[in-house]
Amino acid sequence: MLTALREEFDVKLVIRRPWAPWFDITRRVVRRVTRGAIDIYWWPAVAAWGARRTIAEVSASDCDITFAVAITPICAELTKRGPTIFVSDATLASMANYYPRHKALAPWLKKAAAALESFCIQNARAALFPSEWASRSAVRDHGGSQDRVVEIAWGANLVADEAIRPESRSEKEWRLLFVGADWSRKGGDIVLETVSEMRRRGYSVHVDVVGSCPPSAAEVEGVTYHGFLDKNVPADDERMKGLFATAHVFFLPTQFEALGIVFAEAASYALPTVSYRTGGVPSIVHAGQTGVLLEEGASAAAFADELIALLSDRRRYVRMSYAALAASREELNWAAWAVGVREMVEEKLGVQRPAALVAAARRRAVAACGTTFHWRRSADDDEPMSSQRRTGTGEIAGAR
Repeated sequence: MLTALREEFDVKLVIRRPWAPWFDITRRVVRRVTRGAIDIYWWPAVAAWGARRTIAEVSASDCDITFAVAITPICAELTKRGPTIFVSDATLASMANYYPRHKALAPWLKKAAAALESFCIQNARAALFPSEWASRSAVRDHGGSQDRVVEIAWGANLVADEAIRPESRSEKEWRLLFVGADWSRKGGDIVLETVSEMRRRGYSVHVDVVGSCPPSAAEVEGVTYHGFLDKNVPADDERMKGLFATAHVFFLPTQFEALGIVFAEAASYALPTVSYRTGGVPSIVHAGQTGVLLEEGASAAAFADELIALLSDRRRYVRMSYAALAASREELNWAAWAVGVREMVEEKLGVQRPAALVAAARRRAVAACGTTFHWRRSADDDEPMSSQRRTGTGEIAGAR
């Protein structure tokens, strides 16, 4: 995200650790003691004190715009001091009665948090979300202006070096890929049950599981556990790429999901996705085009039916694979996101890019002429914002 933003804006200030050290420590302790009922992140006075150095630093800068990424309390303060754009993958209202950890908040704190989120969305010069689910909530639940709540798709952090032709994948032996750190929330048990059902019906199917494993050892034929793979470790990164490259379908029956950047990563490898229709997933996986989405509560047998139907219909499978790849190239990438943000800023805020960046963009366009498929990865790309919102991290970027 940040790397792409730098291609379209003159980024002058980046604050990766906006909170004072004591704030993070105190927050963890209070949440643990109260079993999640109290989170000082949503307590305006305490949060403002914990971020006072960040607020002062941004206020003293000469930036035209401040991007506040998944950090509502600080964004709310910054909107009082200058043009601020709020960036997140979810709203408090959309998560409060949806995501388990948010459900634990004390009622009075939920109310205070909702008010803070509403203030932020209503007073930011623009509120950017990657899904219709979040954008709709910003307007409906938090009183955001339809003119200033903008939906722009997010990109992938792990991107294929080259496209894999779906026609080259085996028609008789199928490989599924599951990537998720939270076994229960990501639907790990459903994956195992689905694979068992498919094999029981006589199909040769195998699933590679990355990021987590069942709480108790589960001996299921056709399952390989790879554990946690760190993309910042070269060996792990190559292994992850190999698993994406050799898969037929990305299978993640997630129970709760604000967005899921991993779906965009799968699309860059021309992998159709099979998942639940939940949260922001329908905005990144287009049902019937780039993947198959089942209604929440669908059984493992229902997933088995859909996977078998898709993988048995070669023409449909290839068409869906190429549609996923096209979505990756056209919208599910950070370069496209940054261009969309820049166009929005120029239209709604009247802020134009510096001449040097315009010239650089023209040079890149000339250099890219004739390129059919090219992606650039960056270590600066961010993790999904819903996890940052839960941990209270996030970033502040000031641009001209």
